[in-house]
Amino acid sequence: MRVLLLTSGFPPTTGGAESYASVLAEGLTSRGHDVMVVTDRVAGTSLTAERDRLRVRRLSEYRELLTDPSKLPWEQMVFGLLPELARALAGWFPDVVVANNLETTVLGRIVASELDIPLVGSYHEHKPETEPFGRGKIALGYRSLAPDLVLAGSEYYRARAAKLLPPERIRLIHHGVDTELFHPSRDGGPFRRRYGLGDGEFLFVTVGRLKERKGHLGLVRAFARVEEPARLVIAGTVSSASTQYAGALEAEVDRLGVRGRVMIDREVDHSRVPDLLAAADTVAQPSLSEGLGLALLEAMSSGRPAVATRIGGFTEILAAGAAGPRAGLVELVDPDDAEGLAGALRRLRADAELRSRLGAAARGHVVKHFSQTVMIDRTEQVLHEVVG
Repeated sequence: MRVLLLTSGFPPTTGGAESYASVLAEGLTSRGHDVMVVTDRVAGTSLTAERDRLRVRRLSEYRELLTDPSKLPWEQMVFGLLPELARALAGWFPDVVVANNLETTVLGRIVASELDIPLVGSYHEHKPETEPFGRGKIALGYRSLAPDLVLAGSEYYRARAAKLLPPERIRLIHHGVDTELFHPSRDGGPFRRRYGLGDGEFLFVTVGRLKERKGHLGLVRAFARVEEPARLVIAGTVSSASTQYAGALEAEVDRLGVRGRVMIDREVDHSRVPDLLAAADTVAQPSLSEGLGLALLEAMSSGRPAVATRIGGFTEILAAGAAGPRAGLVELVDPDDAEGLAGALRRLRADAELRSRLGAAARGHVVKHFSQTVMIDRTEQVLHEVVG
């Protein structure tokens, strides 16, 4: 099977949609399928890359078209990618198009209709309805552009799709993580040296783009109540996030007087996250809202004890295979409860046995329910069905 994967972001850009695209591409090629990823170019990457059955094509010529005085910029915003995409696909005929974002579904529908092949949508935008004309954008992606199938990575995304599509055109397949890549045996030493940690100095880590719903401000306020010696690393970028929120976060670190204990590291791309998590004594994911929560899954797969907020995406992870959220996997606190979060951080810092127990149980839970293998098994089956 030949799969064309259209995604506006792809590693080294970090984020849930980018992680999903990487896992899907790597997983399908490991099963013997040919995958071409077409994405945007970012600094430090080559335009083309090939490894075994995986090809990555990064488009960039459209940027010149947007500033070409002989072109209509509005026309190029909609159709400027097509000539470069046609050259990328020359001599390579896909069996199915997978659009990894609402915006790439426009391009995906054009390609699928031209080649008379199925279109599959996989959407990760958290709350696009809150953006200008957001409800119209959702209706365009789910209904007007008529994907043959939508892959929903969590119950949150399945419920959104169900408002616009019949159930037979939706498949709930939980996002999976590479449990061999995110593994307890990885060496976190280089990151501990990177941050200048001394022997016995406790490290809390959180991973996520610098945007309000990730809850970084609440985490910094909670961490300020944790006694020394302890450090907090916030690993995230402002890619598809908020420079204003990042500035507020920096200001709060200074206001609380914890600049020497809190580091905001914007240079950790997704390939380095496994080693960062290995360096952590405890991971904190204080999100206010998540569709599922890949960062928490990656921490759990790494065997790290974790503190997380009691929100829908996280409780869905903990409830897999049970009637409700399982206890003994992570420490749960209410969103925006700085005192409760601080108490959980202090409790885990003080109790090595609790950390060990939570980390081992979390690892086993992810291997059983959220591994890349489980996700690829189900996705491969569904793609075969839609192609056939």
